[in-house]
Amino acid sequence: MQVKLGFLLPLCFTSKPKPINMMLLLRKNSKNLSTSLPTSFILLCSFSTSTPTFASTSTSTSASQTPLPEQPPNIITQYLINSHGFPPDRAATASKRISLRASPSQLESVMHFLKHHSFTDAHIRTIILRHPAILSADVAASLSPNIAALASLGLAVPDIPKIVLANANALLLPTAIPRVRFWLAFLDHDVQKLLLALTRNLGLIGYDMDRGVAPKIALLKEYGLSETDIGLLLIRGQGFFRRSISSIEVLMKRALEFGFPRGSPMLVISLSSFSGIGIELLKAKMKLFRSLGWSEEELTSALKRHPFIVRLSEENIREKMEFLVGKAGCTLSYIALRPQLLSYSLERRVIPRYHVVSILKSEGIVERDRDFYKFMAVGEEEFVKRIVMRNVKGVPGLLETYTAACAGKIQL
Repeated sequence: MQVKLGFLLPLCFTSKPKPINMMLLLRKNSKNLSTSLPTSFILLCSFSTSTPTFASTSTSTSASQTPLPEQPPNIITQYLINSHGFPPDRAATASKRISLRASPSQLESVMHFLKHHSFTDAHIRTIILRHPAILSADVAASLSPNIAALASLGLAVPDIPKIVLANANALLLPTAIPRVRFWLAFLDHDVQKLLLALTRNLGLIGYDMDRGVAPKIALLKEYGLSETDIGLLLIRGQGFFRRSISSIEVLMKRALEFGFPRGSPMLVISLSSFSGIGIELLKAKMKLFRSLGWSEEELTSALKRHPFIVRLSEENIREKMEFLVGKAGCTLSYIALRPQLLSYSLERRVIPRYHVVSILKSEGIVERDRDFYKFMAVGEEEFVKRIVMRNVKGVPGLLETYTAACAGKIQL
């Protein structure tokens, strides 16, 4: 057996000038070495083979093939598995982000505290998966005062878990409450707006106000947005404030290029629509619409009327355009002037109503040139009352056809 002794040797030995036969060295200097070296050193050397420093290839290979003993899961991992039913892999991942000083009793105290404050088992499970560090939090010093402070701002008890799910820092950071107060004031002290803003902008409470928030607000104001407009972006623009300054500026310039004027309500709507996707994906959507036949003028017209269409999936856009053009007989320019058609559900709205309108036109009850969009845009209750029920006597089976089409039971 080869033994490595570098950690026991003086500096001159550890520089490895030449291989050394330690047993030969001991025999030659046994008298001096026996008094100058510790017994443990001599005993270690006595197990050395004649090969000076390198183990044989076969020994090395054998060692590398020997499986290491499986490490037992730590106590926190076991706790999450046994007490809360976590899958082993999720429990192991979560436990790595929980303080080593935390014990099952510490974790249990946090769990008890959360349950006592209207957090359901589903809430707690999600919070642990997203923010395991919360289980290491001090109940008295952190969780309790922050919960009390959130409640003092006017948040209803059932709303607090929603905020914590999106912003665990609401319970962990000492600066959390001043930041929540800032956003509440920014949103005209409207608690429901605050709830929407915090749940749609994950981690917003964790952003540094001076470096992460103030520059973005200043940039938006430079482009003519008021605080009310910025508040709408917080509420409607999914994750808008998670973007970098440069990303926000690119979105702003893109919106202006499409003809949304500074300070206009449509500029805010376009930014909130564009915010849900990355810049590259936005460019890809523009390319898709062009490939489907829209000219630059038609594309700009559609986006100005209904910017939300950029958030539809490619498959969704293709299916709807194919149906509207190929089956319903709409022209590309017609759709560009009425882009809301692309936002309606094909299965639950467009196709069922198309069946009803087709029947009524074939019976001569509805003029053939009657605007298709008007049938699609009207509300569900009004469509059933004014279009379906008004004609059930004159067209037997019309209601049944509509019901079956809504259930997806009628093939095109």
